[in-house]
Amino acid sequence: MPPKHKSISHIVWILLAITFGVCVSYIGLRGIRHASGVLSVRSNNTLVAQSSSLEKIPASKPKKSKINQDFFSIGFVGDIMPGVNAYDNILSDVSTYTSKPDLMFGNLEGVITSHTYSKCKIDSENCFAFNGDIKFLRLLKEASFDVLNVANNHFNDFGEVGQNDTLEEILKAKMVPSGIKNKVTYVSKNGFTIGIIGVSNYFYTTNMESTKTIDKMIREADQNANVVVVAFHAGGEGVNYANVPNGVEWYLGENRGDLRIFGRSAIDSGADIVVGSGPHVLRGIESYKNKIIAYSLGNFASANSVSTLGALKTSAILETTFDKDGNMSSGKIYPFELDWQGAPHPDPKLTAVEAINRLSKEDFGDNGIKLSGSGEIILE
Repeated sequence: MPPKHKSISHIVWILLAITFGVCVSYIGLRGIRHASGVLSVRSNNTLVAQSSSLEKIPASKPKKSKINQDFFSIGFVGDIMPGVNAYDNILSDVSTYTSKPDLMFGNLEGVITSHTYSKCKIDSENCFAFNGDIKFLRLLKEASFDVLNVANNHFNDFGEVGQNDTLEEILKAKMVPSGIKNKVTYVSKNGFTIGIIGVSNYFYTTNMESTKTIDKMIREADQNANVVVVAFHAGGEGVNYANVPNGVEWYLGENRGDLRIFGRSAIDSGADIVVGSGPHVLRGIESYKNKIIAYSLGNFASANSVSTLGALKTSAILETTFDKDGNMSSGKIYPFELDWQGAPHPDPKLTAVEAINRLSKEDFGDNGIKLSGSGEIILE
C-alpha cells in the first residue's frame, strides 16, 4: 500500500489540473483580457472582427476578403464623451449621416464601467474622468457606429477594471473596440477587410513613440486587410490648438507627439488613411503620397459636462470611399455644430468646411487638401 502522503499529493495534483482547465476555459470564453492574443466577434458564423497581437498566436489571421463590392466607405468622427442618462435623441439629427458609410468609426473619450474609483480626487477642480452607461453605447449603436477607438488619455480614468469593463460592454453592444495595446483590429464587412490601429501617448495604449512596433503592426495589417486605418489620439487641447505645429507638441507638461512625422511615417509603412482626435477642435488635413492625414475632427458628441463654446462646437464627419487596394476614390466633410448639451446638428453655415480649408492651407500650404463649397475633397 503506498504511503498516505503520496495519495494526498496525487489528489492535490488532480485538483490543480481541474482548476487550471476551468481557468483556461473561462479565459477562452471571455476572450477579451489584455493578455489575450485575439479578440473576435462572430455573427452568423461570419468573422466580424479580430484583434491580433504581434506575438505568434495559434488562431489564424484574417485574409483579404473575396470582394463582392468594388468600393467601401468609412465614416470618421472625433471625440465622443460618454455620460450617464444621455437624452434619447442626442444623435437623432445626425443619424442619417452616420448610417450612410459601410463602417462608422469614432473615438470613445472615456469608459463604460460601474467601478467607482477614478483618477480624480473628490475635491479636484481641474481633473476630468469620463464614464458612461450602457444606454450611451446603445445610442451609438442605434446611430450605426461599428468601431469605437479606446486608445486615448481617458481610457485609464477608472483603472484597469474600467478598461476591461469598457471593452466587454462595447462587444455586448455589438460594436468593436480598436486601440487595444499592441493589437491590430480587423473588421470584415461587405466583402472588405479593414485593419485598424489605434495609438496614443500612454503606457496602457500602443505608444506613438514605439515606432518599430507600430511599423510592424501596420505592415501586418497591410498584408491582411484591404484598407489600413491608423487612428491617433494626440496633440494639445482647446481653441488655442487648432494649428498643427512642427516638431513635438507639448500640453500640460506631456509629450503629445510629433504628429506630422507620425502621420507621414504611418503612410510610409502602409497606412491608407491616418485620422486624429484629441484636440477637441478641428485641424487641417494634409495630402501625403496620395493619402490623407486628418489631424483632428474635433468634438462629435458629449453626454458629459464639456464646453462647446466657440470652436469647440464646430464638428464634422469625414466620409471616405476606398477601392479594394486601399486607394481613396472620394472623400467629403459633413459639417455639424454641437448645442450647449453636447448634441450634434447639421450646420447650414458650413463652418467646418471653411475651417478645414483655412487650417489646411495655413499648416500645409500646397499639400493641404482643398474642399469644395459643399465639402467634397478635391482629389488632384
